[in-house]
Amino acid sequence: MRKKRLWVIPIFVLILSIMLFLRTYYLKKPIQKDNFLFGTLIRITAYGPGASNAIDRAFTEMSRIESFTAQDRGEISNINLNAGKEPVKIGDELFSLLQVVFKLAEESEGYFNPVIGALVEIWGFGYGGEGRLPLVKEISSILPITKRELVEFNEEEKTIFLLREGMKIDLGGVAKGYALDRAWEILKSSGVKGALINGGESSIRVLGERPGGGPWRIAISHPRKEKWIGILELCSGKAVGTSADTERYIEKDGRRYSHLLNPNTGYSPSDLFSATVIADTALEADLYSTAVFVAEGVERLEYLTNRGLEGVVVYSDLNIKATKGIKKMIIY
Repeated sequence: MRKKRLWVIPIFVLILSIMLFLRTYYLKKPIQKDNFLFGTLIRITAYGPGASNAIDRAFTEMSRIESFTAQDRGEISNINLNAGKEPVKIGDELFSLLQVVFKLAEESEGYFNPVIGALVEIWGFGYGGEGRLPLVKEISSILPITKRELVEFNEEEKTIFLLREGMKIDLGGVAKGYALDRAWEILKSSGVKGALINGGESSIRVLGERPGGGPWRIAISHPRKEKWIGILELCSGKAVGTSADTERYIEKDGRRYSHLLNPNTGYSPSDLFSATVIADTALEADLYSTAVFVAEGVERLEYLTNRGLEGVVVYSDLNIKATKGIKKMIIY
């Protein structure tokens, strides 16, 4: 009888060990879900307790943000429709978001401009080469109504007033990043151990470590060649934003015109193919990747370093330059 009892203990320990192993395995086994939002495929990969439910909640939040930041409906659309007519009362969240975006736009020296909507519209950019090259006089007539100082904030009333008719706020460069940040916060507060939120490859933010341990690894694509510039090791909380002339553009007389327009000239830059920026939030990464891309004639690396940012740029002569900090994060 005693011998039988002695056998029970190792069997129990074995079963318990297997159960613990399986629990650890399934908690670290990543769950991946996709959703089409902000005109692109958003993919969330996460692992840990309640990961599946947390991903669903994150997508619900991103969909909500898309609905009030879109130009063709919701609060932004209402602001634009009333340009030059009257102030528009908006919700607290959008008002705060616009304050943040306009502040960062100022800090970007105006290279990111949230009132560029009317200018983007006359180009008619789409995918697959859709769009048109506007006449010089068309661009000249639009530039005066893309000035940030023509936007009036009333904090007490929570109203926004575009002072000139035809003005249009365009949050296309930051809305997705803001949504990724909100999704990241939901995943973190839900107890998820690790996550990667991929917004169409151009906007990414990570949480925790990748399955198996260590920083998440993100490939930086080359804008003209079928290869990677390098693999970026990204610490928890960090975000990557990439702006490039590879998706929405038109070609005319041998030149490619990107939808990323310099607010000062009305045209896309001719000296750069792509800009990748690392920041503490996806909103900032997206905003500054746009600003760096369009800042033609500016020393891009100095521009980034002065703002405490890291980045990689690919010039039109295929010369690749990177800040000192990002070089330490890249494995080849």
